[in-house]
Amino acid sequence: MTAPFHGIRQAVGGTVDSAWMSWAYRERMPAGSAFSHGTAARLRGLPVPLYLPALTLDISIPHGHRPPEGAGISGHEVASRLWQREEIVHRDFAADVMFALPIVSAALMWCQLADSLDFDDLVALGHALVTGKFVTLDQLGQAAIQWAGHRGAKKLRRAVDEVRPGPLSRPESLIRLQAMRAGLPEPRLNHTVRGLSGEDLAMTDLCWPEFRTLVEYEGDYHRSSRAKFRSDITRLERFADGEWDGLRAHADDVFRDPNPFLARLWRRLAQRGWHPQGAGPLWIPPARR
Repeated sequence: MTAPFHGIRQAVGGTVDSAWMSWAYRERMPAGSAFSHGTAARLRGLPVPLYLPALTLDISIPHGHRPPEGAGISGHEVASRLWQREEIVHRDFAADVMFALPIVSAALMWCQLADSLDFDDLVALGHALVTGKFVTLDQLGQAAIQWAGHRGAKKLRRAVDEVRPGPLSRPESLIRLQAMRAGLPEPRLNHTVRGLSGEDLAMTDLCWPEFRTLVEYEGDYHRSSRAKFRSDITRLERFADGEWDGLRAHADDVFRDPNPFLARLWRRLAQRGWHPQGAGPLWIPPARR
C-alpha cells in the first residue's frame, strides 16, 4: 500500500505514473473539475517533453470555484467561457483495471500548455492533436483566438500557423521546424514516395519530392526491435533503388546538436538541385528533451 495523497491509500499494481496518480486522486477531485495541462496530455498519450513535471497532477475548475490544493497538486481556474470538459477511459494493463477520468478538452489543454511548452513543442503537440484527430486545425485556430488575454496567447497564434497534419512523432515535428529555421525548404510530412516507374515505395517521415531527398528518424525502437531493424534496411534499399537520397536521423541530431545533421541535409539537397540562399544553414540550438 502507498499513500499518494493525504487521506488516500492505494495498492500499487503497476507503474506509478500520471494515469495511476489520477486514478488514485479521482475520488477527492472537486465536483465539476477535470485533469488539465500536462496531466491531460499524458492521459491522452500525447508527446510531452521530460521538462514538464510528470508526477504533479494538474487539475482545472471553472471560474467561481476554488481550485484544489495540496502536495502533488497544481490547481487552476478557467474562465467559464473557455471551459470544456469530457471523459477519457483509461486501461491499466498491469493492474487489470479500466476507469473513466474527467479531462479538459484537447483544444483547451493545448492553450493551457502554451505558457509551459517551448514553441517547437507547442507546435509538435498541435501536430499530434491534428494528426490523431483529437481536434481539427480550424478548432485549434479558434481556440487560440479565444485564448486572447491569457498567458501564452501570442505564442499560440504563431504556433497555429506552423501546425500541419502528418507527423507521427515529436522528433519528426522538431526536425521539420529546425530545418526550416536553419533556412532549408519546408518538407512534406509522412508522404508516400514513389519509384522511377511511379510505384509506391513507402511512407517516409520527411521528404522533399522535387529533390528526391528524404529523412527517416530512428528512435530506440528502431534499434531494439530486430524486425524493425531489418525492415529499416529494406526500406532504405528500396528508396535507393528508386533514386531517393535517404538520410537517417537520431536523437542526438535533435536534442544534442542538430547542426551537423542540418549541414548534411543542406549539402544533399543542394546536390539534388536545390538553390540555397546562403552558404550554409543558420545555427540552431538543440531541442529540450
